[in-house]
Amino acid sequence: MIFQGQEFLQDGYFSDDQPLDWGRAREHRGLVHLYRDLIALRRNLHGYSAGLLGQHTQLLHLNHEQKVLAYQRWAHEGGPNDTVVVLLNFGNTTHEAYRLGLPAAGHWQVRFNSDWQGYDADFDNFPALGADTQPGDYDGCPQFTELGLPPYSALILSQSAT
Repeated sequence: MIFQGQEFLQDGYFSDDQPLDWGRAREHRGLVHLYRDLIALRRNLHGYSAGLLGQHTQLLHLNHEQKVLAYQRWAHEGGPNDTVVVLLNFGNTTHEAYRLGLPAAGHWQVRFNSDWQGYDADFDNFPALGADTQPGDYDGCPQFTELGLPPYSALILSQSAT
């Protein structure tokens, strides 16, 4: 849920009788872009994040020591174009090659990286790119991969059927 004006850091309490300061949207255009990207993923506008429309959720990875959490979501039967993996780093550690179990083999593309400098010039823009899986049991999954994980970040990954 996004409250009115939250996407551009509107000051004050929520009120439906006070107009928004739309100049803040221009000032915080990177943050507005971040919200726009998240909304597009949530609505599956590009056809590769249907899992974010669904009710199915499963914890994949929980690392208390490193403060990293990953879960998968799917809408229908799972698989390419349906399963989405959300990877969250709540710690101040940059991971060059964080190992993560994944539910299916193949290439997993990073669709969202909250550390991208396009959202804010102060962000590190740490490269968190897609990765191919390797066979082997990890986190109770049949496949695993290693990918870059910025500090205090969220990554959203999915596969495409094409």
